Amino acid sequence: MDDIKINKEELRKKYLEVRKDLPHKEEKSKTIITKIIKTKEYQEARVIALYKSLSSEVNLDDLINYAIEHNKKIVLPKVEGSDLFFYVIGIDEELVKSNFGILEPISNQEKLVDKKQIDLVIVPGICFDKERNRLGFGKGFYDRYLAKSNVYKIGVGFNCQLLTDDILPVNQFDIKMDKVITEEKEY
Repeated sequence: MDDIKINKEELRKKYLEVRKDLPHKEEKSKTIITKIIKTKEYQEARVIALYKSLSSEVNLDDLINYAIEHNKKIVLPKVEGSDLFFYVIGIDEELVKSNFGILEPISNQEKLVDKKQIDLVIVPGICFDKERNRLGFGKGFYDRYLAKSNVYKIGVGFNCQLLTDDILPVNQFDIKMDKVITEEKEY
């Protein structure tokens, strides 16, 4: 277990650095968005969980706007305590910066969405492997949320975030994605 933790920390450090210095992130993000829109899962989804990106992540802002304009209900995550909750947002929704520096919706019971209502979750990651395992920041928010759900999960990242020769160290709490999409590949 300690070896897994050490390896995960080393991988986080390495891939955060790789991702930070990646050129053409906006162009690559648009390619990833186009691939998401073409998936059967996106086409059939009514309620889609997306996220507001950090500067080094795949930027999904265009997808948020596109989906809302095409009558999809978009929900964004908010960390409350040690859990993740998803709230419906509109096109010009006011968002606030969290302690992690991520824009989140304001808590509002009327906009809180039950996980059973979500058809598709797009999940960020620091890196992924060809087995569709995901490495996040290590807080477990997405893993805990997804462990209690049957929702279809698409992990998104840039191609440089894919481990092509190795498999990520995982434990029983790590949730595998149903699909991983980068600007170049899909697993």
